[in-house]
Amino acid sequence: MENHQKIQIESKEYFVTDSIQNLRAEDSFIYRKNKLKIFKGNGESRKYVGSYTDSSGERLSDFFEYKNWGQSISNVREYTPIQQGTCFFSKSNLLKYLYDARIEYQKQEQVYKFDISEFYSSNLESITQIPEEKIFFSIYDVSDFANSKLSRGYIRSNDNIWNVWRKIVLPKISYLSILKLLPVIGNKENQKPLFYFRILLDYQFRSIVHPKLIGTTSEFEIIQKQKRESTKSISRLGSEQFRRRVIDHMPQCPFTKVSDEKLLIASHIKPYSVCIREGREEQAVDYLNGLSLTPTYDKLFDQGYITFKDNGDLICGTLLSAYTWERLNINPNSKNNLRIFPEGRQEYLDYHRKFVFQDDINDLF
Repeated sequence: MENHQKIQIESKEYFVTDSIQNLRAEDSFIYRKNKLKIFKGNGESRKYVGSYTDSSGERLSDFFEYKNWGQSISNVREYTPIQQGTCFFSKSNLLKYLYDARIEYQKQEQVYKFDISEFYSSNLESITQIPEEKIFFSIYDVSDFANSKLSRGYIRSNDNIWNVWRKIVLPKISYLSILKLLPVIGNKENQKPLFYFRILLDYQFRSIVHPKLIGTTSEFEIIQKQKRESTKSISRLGSEQFRRRVIDHMPQCPFTKVSDEKLLIASHIKPYSVCIREGREEQAVDYLNGLSLTPTYDKLFDQGYITFKDNGDLICGTLLSAYTWERLNINPNSKNNLRIFPEGRQEYLDYHRKFVFQDDINDLF
């Protein structure tokens, strides 16, 4: 158990014993007012979680500790309990999702049936008014029948939070992550697992890098007109200087120890586009706002799967499986993980933890 990654929720520590990642918010599930224009129907409240008869079926059953997917004597849809009161959403995750999605709500890149900007305030209010951090609910098996040709596993809930998250989630660009948790303290044999449901947004649609902010013709459409030319000059003349100074200051990738400049990327800590939007051009070319990383680790950092503490220690998120971390040669639990030199980078690292990193940083300290 000690090899499992740990997270902290409301000051209580849990082992992440398993996870299901990347469950897309498919159109059939989407609330009718959030649907894309190209699709018909009103959406159904059951969520697909995987096939229960193919090679992954056993894992699905083990994950939810439930073996009777789709079984019904009368071929009439029944609500068969899977987990009673052991599943939860967190208020902080739902608020973070809405924060990440606010630009898509306001300046839609996808073509929706309705103007979804009208729903943002009411959705935000519905989450803000929830009194507790962990919102527990039960889930039921509403899968395709076991004696049919289909074997798709679906779950749903009758609790109100299920309707709340359906109303805020956006199609295609959102996905569900479920963590299976056991408390660190206590008798593991007698403990029932908890299932932490989280919703997340594709990186390119998060508000810090949304296409509508960057623009289709120039990244500089979003800044004040009088700053446009100077900003373009920084982009043209500053990018190579930025890369040169970042690599001079940090001559190798801390993960791979590669020092061949042909393979190093000068990765911004606080995204370049954000610096420009804020009119902080000096930050966009500040070498302390950069890390030398090889491509795989650049993507992990750039899209918020990893981040760093103020002292330079690595923090790993919970959106990748233990198998993936092993292949990346990273142990999320290790106290001896690599670190960077943080001096002069604290402001940029603080931004990255708050707005780029995809997990709640308070859960992982």
